[in-house]
This record gives sequence, C-alpha cells and structure tokens, in this order.
Amino acid sequence: MIQDLNTEGKVTLPVLITKADIGRTNKNAPYLSMTLEDKTGVLDAKYWNLTEEQVKDWKAGMIVEATGDLMRYRNAWQLRVRSLKEIEGSPADYVRSAPESRENIQKEIYALIDAIQNPIIKDVTRETIEMKKEDYFLYPAAVRNHHNYPGGLAWHTLSMARLGKLIARQYEWLDEDLLIAGILLHDLAKTEEYSAPVLPEYTPKGNLIGHISMVSNLIDRVAVALDVEESEEVMLLKHMVLSHHGKKEFGSPVLPMTPEAEVLTLLDNLDSRLYMIHESLESVEPGTFGPKNFALDGRMFYRKSWDK
Repeated sequence: MIQDLNTEGKVTLPVLITKADIGRTNKNAPYLSMTLEDKTGVLDAKYWNLTEEQVKDWKAGMIVEATGDLMRYRNAWQLRVRSLKEIEGSPADYVRSAPESRENIQKEIYALIDAIQNPIIKDVTRETIEMKKEDYFLYPAAVRNHHNYPGGLAWHTLSMARLGKLIARQYEWLDEDLLIAGILLHDLAKTEEYSAPVLPEYTPKGNLIGHISMVSNLIDRVAVALDVEESEEVMLLKHMVLSHHGKKEFGSPVLPMTPEAEVLTLLDNLDSRLYMIHESLESVEPGTFGPKNFALDGRMFYRKSWDK
C-alpha cells in the first residue's frame, strides 16, 4: 500500500494510473510523468528511457503492477519506474473514499434538510437534491486538487455544513436555514459537470455551462414546480449558488452580497484548502516540509515535529 512506503529502495505494488502525461527531456526523449493511486494514497512517478511507441502504452485508468525505485524528491516520495505490467481489477478498488460511510453521510445530510424551518427553503432544497440523489452521494467534488474521489462531493458538502452549523451558533443573526441550504446545494450539479465517479473528466455541459449555472437552473425548475419561483427565498438561494466561487474571475457571475453567501464562499475555500494541505503532509516526515502545492500559491507546508 502507498501509505506504507517509508524507505528508499526497490518496491513493487499494484496501483491505478490516474495521470500519464508525456513529457520530453532536454534531448527530446519521451518519458511519462505519472500519478499512481491506491485506496491509501497517491504517489508521484516518472518513467524514463521510453520509446515513442512505449509512452503510448500506458494511460490513465489502467491498473498495473509497478516496479521501481522509491526515493525522496522535493520533500515527497517519488517512484522511478523500472517496469509496468497491466493486471486485472476494478478502478473503484484503487481509489480513496470518504472517511465516513455513504449511509452515515446521507443520513446526516437529510437530517440537516429536515431541520430547516423555512418551508420554502426546505422544500426547494429537498426536491432539488432528490433530482440528483443517487449521483450526489457517488460523485467527487473535483477532478483534481480536493475531495477528488467517489463520494467526495457529499463528504465535502457535509464537512462544510457541520462548520456552517457552528458558525450560525456563534453568529446568531445569520439565517441558518439559508446558509445550510446554500451549502447543501452549491455543488450539486457537479454530478452533471463530471463524467463519472471514478477518473472523472469534464462533460460537454461541464465545459460549456458549468456547475454553478446548472445548479441555478435546477433550483428554477423545482421552484416553478412548487409555484414559489417569485419568492425571495428562491432568489437568495440562487444567489448563494451563483456567488459561491467568490470572484467573477473564479467563475461566479456575481459576488457574494448577503452574509450567508459570504460565509458559504469562505467555508468552501476553507474546506478545500485544508484538504489539500492535509494531503500534502500525509507523505512527509514530522519536522519537514511537504512539496510545493501549486493550487495554494506554490507554498510548502510544514509538518510539526511532534506529529505522529
């Protein structure tokens, strides 16, 4: 298992290839820059000294037995691949999952909906989620960077909702119903934006429309069916969704203009960033820095020396 790798040297392990990008050396020789994964973690890998034909043999989605030399490179483990052999298996058996069961996550999310007091917000939230219920608890929250595994969407959402409850308790003047509903709905259409729960790619709708607009459209459809499309609650729910990326250059057509929308943006950013920081530190020794994280401004994060 990847999580058990802790000593430099020769290793052999079964893994899923989740990235296989062809690169070129300064002598124009092809090589593969790869990401290998199993249920316990992710491993950077390089496969050198390949021919033009060999680099085409290995693609994302293949399950392989990888043999190579494990070494530290830029504060992280890297495998210098000697050989790959394709083996039988299901990609779903080689990807990570949420730290809690789907059943528990689903139960808690529906309990959050049941606790909403405003009837319009409650009904619109419930019926909108029902439209995507199966995929909502299966899909990842992202193609890369954060919660990019089956069930990651619901887990990321629940993590944010738990934080939202705490914030609403501290800042009692916030509308907890609106905040929780916005959190539960904000990424719902990633079930349409991505192609599959495992090894997702962007769909044509994902590229051309995007999940933010698609969630707003889903809310509209439900609101019309419930005859509440002109209500202030629906307008504010849509604003929560449309503004949750925080800035227009990040994909939101409007900026957050309610306190609940501002909190949603901050929680989305917080939960995704903490996931990336935690992941970058999992494979480094206490008292050392993790690798540069280009999704976090190229920063390295330090793992304190007394971590276990």
